[in-house]
Amino acid sequence: MAGEDREKVTPEMKVGEVLRRWPHLLEVFLEASPAFQKLKNPLLRRTMPNLVTVAQAERMGGLEPGTLVARLNRALGVEEPPQAPSGEGESLLQAPPPSWLSAPLGFHLDVRPILEAGGEPFQAIMAAAKEVKPGERLVLEVLFEPIPLYKVLAKQGFLAWCERVGERHYRAHFYRKGQGEEAGVPREAPFTEEAWANPHKEVTIEPHWEPPLPMQAVLEALAELKPGQRLLVHHVRRPIHLLARLEEEGVRYALKDLGPGRVEILIEKP
Repeated sequence: MAGEDREKVTPEMKVGEVLRRWPHLLEVFLEASPAFQKLKNPLLRRTMPNLVTVAQAERMGGLEPGTLVARLNRALGVEEPPQAPSGEGESLLQAPPPSWLSAPLGFHLDVRPILEAGGEPFQAIMAAAKEVKPGERLVLEVLFEPIPLYKVLAKQGFLAWCERVGERHYRAHFYRKGQGEEAGVPREAPFTEEAWANPHKEVTIEPHWEPPLPMQAVLEALAELKPGQRLLVHHVRRPIHLLARLEEEGVRYALKDLGPGRVEILIEKP
């Protein structure tokens, strides 16, 4: 029996989805590699795992392709040979150095201390990316190849390349393309004042709401709109995890910080 009639984990599934459907598989991740120890933190299980596929997690954990998928399925009672991942989320470690590596340095950020402390550096990385001008590079020092960031930053007009510097030390380079280089369209894009004043739907996030209720409320409201319509979100803080989700899915949005406890986000449904 190959478990054909049973649900199983595939390389393309997000780690967050796997843990939501089968919470007991957390122990399999923790035993597979020290790189997954931060998944012990319930808060962190609601952030980066939603951006990372199982195939990408294998690379981050230094595992052979397909072995983590096989271990997860074995824990579900599904015996299958290791599956090779699809081409999605490919590593750049074997790619030749690009010509733009000589471009000026716009921002250098070492997120290894954050990762070693069990923190989530996504907010710091996105803030650093905003400081990089067209024609400049963002350089990140990380503990593993940041494969999910390739897709997120590509939508902001960045090219990527990565090198292994040492044991648990990788250096990722991101080059923001300039004019005439087919730069990507930033997803955080301005809207007219008329668009802000006349949204098609509004949702208000209450201060006492605990995650993941705020994000669920926004995504459910967005799902009710037609393509091209806009949702205005009245929030109490900058929702880092929601913005990461919008970046990942290529959704156009704009944000206004109106002061302590007051943030507005205008989101256009693709």
